[in-house]
Amino acid sequence: MRLVRALSCALVTVLAAGAAGGQERLGPVAPEAYTPEQQQVVAQIAMGPRTEMFSPLLPMLRSPELGLAAERFGEYVYYKTAFDKRIYELAVLLLARQTTQQYEWRVHYPLAIKAGIKPADADAIAAGQHPAHLAADEAIAYDFIVELYERNAVADATYSKFAGAFGERGVVDLIGLLGYYNTIALMMNVNRTPLNPGTTPLLAPLAHPLP
Repeated sequence: MRLVRALSCALVTVLAAGAAGGQERLGPVAPEAYTPEQQQVVAQIAMGPRTEMFSPLLPMLRSPELGLAAERFGEYVYYKTAFDKRIYELAVLLLARQTTQQYEWRVHYPLAIKAGIKPADADAIAAGQHPAHLAADEAIAYDFIVELYERNAVADATYSKFAGAFGERGVVDLIGLLGYYNTIALMMNVNRTPLNPGTTPLLAPLAHPLP
């Protein structure tokens, strides 16, 4: 019963929301139309810590094997990654800003503030500006991520600072975190995944690279 209720709630939420920028391209699949492979994806999620299907993964029902892999990847990234939630949420905000992903920004902005990111810094990131009040470890993570976006690589000095602060596991986990959320963000951008009912986009188009 919990699975049926979860599916119904997810379906109603997605159907009720208007897709930003046009009609949603990969809308929800009715539960009664699920293939056995799609049922497996939903059942796997229901048995995990997320407990129910949610909007970012709905397009992946069109490729159930990828959906299963993404769910396992996302479970590690969200629940087991090397970072505390403050650094984690800073990385997600930067990813959402880089890709102008409205859904992820809406979801993760309050989570970032709750985790300890200063509202003024989050607002500066939203505006495409350099945040002025980052803590020392936040600044190290920020510089690594922004340089990685700008150059598709990082300089030795940037790498050394980040690895010194977070370790080699931190380097690998951060790249994995960004890769996972980038996949989800681009999936939702292409799909035009709608925001929740009654909400509006918060991010303007990014006019220049993050400073």
